[in-house]
Amino acid sequence: MQNKLLQLALISGVGVAMLIGRILITDSLGHFGLFWNLFLAWIPLLVAYLTRILWQQKIISRIGIGIGVIFWLLFFPNAPYLITDLIHLKEVPDYLLWYDSLLSFSFALAGLLAGLYSALLIHRLIEKVGNQIWAWTIMIGSLIVSSYGIYLGRFGRWNSWDIVTNPFSLVRYTASSLQNPVAIKLTVAFSFALLIIYSAFWLYTYKPKEVKN
Repeated sequence: MQNKLLQLALISGVGVAMLIGRILITDSLGHFGLFWNLFLAWIPLLVAYLTRILWQQKIISRIGIGIGVIFWLLFFPNAPYLITDLIHLKEVPDYLLWYDSLLSFSFALAGLLAGLYSALLIHRLIEKVGNQIWAWTIMIGSLIVSSYGIYLGRFGRWNSWDIVTNPFSLVRYTASSLQNPVAIKLTVAFSFALLIIYSAFWLYTYKPKEVKN
């Protein structure tokens, strides 16, 4: 896992370096919000990693794992959310288009990988304390809920902490947006994409247990 974290840190570092370069070259703080979004994308991975470590050291029980999964799910949408930042490319001047495209792609890739690694950690942890059916059921449900969370973040401009700081307004907005055809279509599209990408990632990292004779 340490190697994967290092690889992800390098990818994140490329994006951060390019963003710093853009700020210095243009003398503008344009796209500075990518810093914050990338920080938020790392939180679910750190939560998943910490939850696994605490369970391995027998500091937490299944209840503790459940709490960890809830916290993970609360922040997980921030990871794939970085993909939607590509929408800002339509506002980029022509002379910066290629640079900003690579910049945005670096952040989107780092966010997506952070989310996939965090989901894989949670998936494997649930398998160890439960079974494969439970693990896949929870993961599929989490990806669908997260897809709706991406919609809330991009179009409703809600944040993960609004569940604590502004829960009633968030509930009212959620209830009204569930009747919005656009919200439903985008959630379905995000869900389909995340399920396919995560399934492919899971298959890529899957290591079948060796059968002992």
